[in-house]
Amino acid sequence: MSNPSRAQYSANPHFLRTLSGLLARQAIVVEHAISAPDGSILLTSGSRLQARHFQLLPQQLLRSPLESSLVLPDFAAHRLLREKSSQLLASQPLLLQLLEKTAHRHACLAVLENLPLNHALTVLLAMLEEQQLLEHGLLCCLISLGLALRTGQSSALLEQIALAALFHDIGELYLAAGQAATASNRAGALPWRQRMVHPLIAYRQMLQLGQHPQLEAIALAMLQHHERLDGSGYPRREKEKQLGIAGQLIAVADLSCRLLQKSHSCQRLDIALRIIPGEFHRPAVAVMNRVLKQLGKDAPNTPTPAPAMAALHALLKRIGEITHLLLNLQEETLTAAGQAALGRCMGQFDTIQRSLFSTGMQANQPLGQEEDLQLEILLVTEEINWRLRNLGRDLSLAQDKLGPDDAMLFQPLSSVLLASLQPEPSVQAGA
Repeated sequence: MSNPSRAQYSANPHFLRTLSGLLARQAIVVEHAISAPDGSILLTSGSRLQARHFQLLPQQLLRSPLESSLVLPDFAAHRLLREKSSQLLASQPLLLQLLEKTAHRHACLAVLENLPLNHALTVLLAMLEEQQLLEHGLLCCLISLGLALRTGQSSALLEQIALAALFHDIGELYLAAGQAATASNRAGALPWRQRMVHPLIAYRQMLQLGQHPQLEAIALAMLQHHERLDGSGYPRREKEKQLGIAGQLIAVADLSCRLLQKSHSCQRLDIALRIIPGEFHRPAVAVMNRVLKQLGKDAPNTPTPAPAMAALHALLKRIGEITHLLLNLQEETLTAAGQAALGRCMGQFDTIQRSLFSTGMQANQPLGQEEDLQLEILLVTEEINWRLRNLGRDLSLAQDKLGPDDAMLFQPLSSVLLASLQPEPSVQAGA
């Protein structure tokens, strides 16, 4: 009888590149022998990974995932989490306000202190630190836990949320450095296509490497951290009834983390959460709005960074151009797939347009010159521009699945939407 086929794994080259950088800082030991699919030993148990092995590993198929075979004997994961948590609590006003109750802070720290981390997850944690992604993951974790506590989630859910939030971006470790989540490379359509897979990579890696009674739920929350309740997120366009509470809370926390890096962060986050009702977990949004309102009372006044009215007029001109192109497409003869893509695009554009109109800013009348009003005009304009850019990326992805005739007809609209992808000094929020 022939032997049953065995699973085969390959070492991701981008993962290996980061692992090589980690090797320069600390010892990496082979805990379980690294074998080829036929059972031949490539690296014996107990041996130390060395620089020369990084020429060997990319050329070999492996019997088990490389990550599950390694251990970091000198890496104190829980101590690092404890130290970085203390730093974040001391430096992030939003986090302090969210966790204003001592009991909530202690609950969050207790979850982190007892987080079940096997050797594979510890390696991934060290690699997140190596790539300077750990602080984002940990901040997202603490905000997610704060939202869970403030919205009355069960204590049994806290550990799931913590693990999913802490590791939600491990998919980034398996992408080329040029595809990492930075403002400069978010702009183009091609990097966006490639980056959209990172939640799926994270989902698969957690299922493959994690160990937990609720592993599927944890991995699913990681998969869903860029989904939206109205189906406008990615990678699966899942809607509210398909999304778990953990994924919904992490989505709010992840957005919060991204916007905390921007100027006028509280105002930006407030606008991003409420500009299109029904995108995010409603109780979490209500909690965050209360926190932001309290923070706003103590925030120092800062000048508006750019001419608000000029930005608004440019946005209105762009909306008019997009509307004209959509009307032209309605007159074209499209296949069923093309009609579906057009309907989805028009629906999303209508939602974005209505969110702007609900502010009253598009009215043809002079608006006040007060500094706070000018700032709100500017931030709303930037948020709407961001939504239009996302729509352009979404349409570009849809074109890939259409026939050549349909794709050609959509190209002018796609180009106009993506033309707004030029770097802007204070934009790039809410990825």
